[in-house]
Amino acid sequence: MAPAKGSGIMPNGGIAPNGLYILNKGILNSSAPVNDTGSIVYTYTRGSLSYYNIVSKKLVADQYSMVNGTRTQIGGGSDLKIYGSKIYIIGFTGITVIDARTSKLIQQVNLNGIGGIAFYKGNIFLSGFGQIKVMDTTTFSVTKTISLGGGNYDNFAGGGLAVVNSTLYIANTSIYDATISTIDLTTLTVSQPIIEVIPQTTTMTTDGNGNIYTLSPFDENAGFQYQAVGGLTVVSPKSNVPVFTTQAQAPFNNLALTGAGNFVYFFDNLNNLLAFNATTHGVTKFVTDGTSFMHPTCIAASAATGEVFVGDTKNSATTGVVYGFDEKSDAVNGIVYAFDKTGKLEYTITAGINPSQILLVQN
Repeated sequence: MAPAKGSGIMPNGGIAPNGLYILNKGILNSSAPVNDTGSIVYTYTRGSLSYYNIVSKKLVADQYSMVNGTRTQIGGGSDLKIYGSKIYIIGFTGITVIDARTSKLIQQVNLNGIGGIAFYKGNIFLSGFGQIKVMDTTTFSVTKTISLGGGNYDNFAGGGLAVVNSTLYIANTSIYDATISTIDLTTLTVSQPIIEVIPQTTTMTTDGNGNIYTLSPFDENAGFQYQAVGGLTVVSPKSNVPVFTTQAQAPFNNLALTGAGNFVYFFDNLNNLLAFNATTHGVTKFVTDGTSFMHPTCIAASAATGEVFVGDTKNSATTGVVYGFDEKSDAVNGIVYAFDKTGKLEYTITAGINPSQILLVQN
């Protein structure tokens, strides 16, 4: 079943989605014997890319393997984005590029330490280890590496990038850092000044108004170790300064952050799905029918319909390194919950093991 007839849309688009992809990390394993350097070898198994047709209600459990016959680099997938006619998957060992219409493999690029991915005028921007790599969308070759400077810039947590107008915003993820860096995309140079935000800013998104949001975790040791209160920072692209902050307690292990229309969605440390209103700056619990989550990991939202989709692993054993894991008896499929704009559950989708990203598309 071909999943798409067009190039697809991003969640902020004004057209209602009629399909969605679910990127499933699979299981992180440690294996022996160790490699030549004496280190334990880590691998992912059971990674997959599911596709669900919202109209026909048909699910393809692993769309990628069905088309390409292999799961190479899908395992450990941490990000899933669409740009033009291509879908980009950040996996454990690099980037997999597939055709948005057919899911056919176009290219695999071996790059380690990739965090966020963003796009602008035919260029791909990849964050990691204090620098931004610029990659061409046609040749998939790295054309430029931009150093962000400073000893505390880690820049490789999941997410961490957003593009508004002609500026790239980068979350500096170190626990000792409290800044967002910016790059002028017309000159591909670092801009000044650096934007001061809540410490350890990690994931980033935008809303339908072009505001930039970044989420920071709170210190789960009750502030004793790093004194990190965490929270959401809102930055205006007009001034490049924070216009609002809230100390909602987002946990270290779940910094999913998604914007659509006038709302931004994220979780607190009690697994409540929160909705931030860009106009009123109010934060409310989105789910209104009592649906609860066990181990939520990802969020997608439609600006056109107000629907929100949540991925839940349903098994904490699949979220970390597993020793002696029995895939037949211990592996548990995740669930994607679909809520209407009032926060009521519409339906659920059976995902793969450890869903990590959801991508809405318009066929």
